Amino acid sequence: MKIDQKLSNFVNQIAVDAGKEILKIYNKPFTSKMKKDKSRVTKADLIANDLICKRLQSINPKIQIISEEGKKKFSKKTNIFWLVDPLDGTKEFIKKNGEFTVNIALIKNCRPIYGVIYLPVKKEIYFTQNKSAYFSIIDHKNFYKSKKKIKVKKRTGINNRVLLLSRSYSRNIELSKKHFKTDKAIFSGSSIKFCLIASGKGNIYPRLGTTMEWDTAAGHAILNAAGGSVTTLDRKVLKYGKKEFKNPSFIAKS
Repeated sequence: MKIDQKLSNFVNQIAVDAGKEILKIYNKPFTSKMKKDKSRVTKADLIANDLICKRLQSINPKIQIISEEGKKKFSKKTNIFWLVDPLDGTKEFIKKNGEFTVNIALIKNCRPIYGVIYLPVKKEIYFTQNKSAYFSIIDHKNFYKSKKKIKVKKRTGINNRVLLLSRSYSRNIELSKKHFKTDKAIFSGSSIKFCLIASGKGNIYPRLGTTMEWDTAAGHAILNAAGGSVTTLDRKVLKYGKKEFKNPSFIAKS
């Protein structure tokens, strides 16, 4: 399946609509539950997941959908599938700091070929289209406002490179700065870190430890299209469709 501009716009709108449903819950008192994997889930995760999966199925019901809050295994072997995180950054959602996203990616032959990340609170959207990466603001009529192409920014030297660190998982901050030869760091939640690198605001995001494929796929697609990369610690390209959809440690960079 080819992701042309029409299809990209359609899937982008799915992410925006899911974000609207998420905000309906975010702006009111809500509760969360603990899942078997010890992560938290809210009603917003489930409502967004239902909306996204139904809309993606309407495109082509034969393409399987793997989602954090839905199906987590293939019904049959495939080389193309959707990867969905309906609410990436549930911890940030619960903290109400606004740093959560809606992530949708299309995987083909183990590589992300399309991705969209939507930030509901800021109404910011990052996405791929025609092999390029874009940023825009979504206005009240769902129109793209100030749509612009984004590219990574290469920086060298201790006073220039910017390190991206997870707000909820950062450890040994000074050690990370020393290892990557920089004294500048930005802390951010969810997949926003990929977007910051793709738009030239950061350079390196090291993630040591396990993440899931739906956490990274959309950001990986956007970063690739912006001229960046995501590799494992042995410098191999991070691939998708792995057993149990678990990622090894990786480094995203400009």
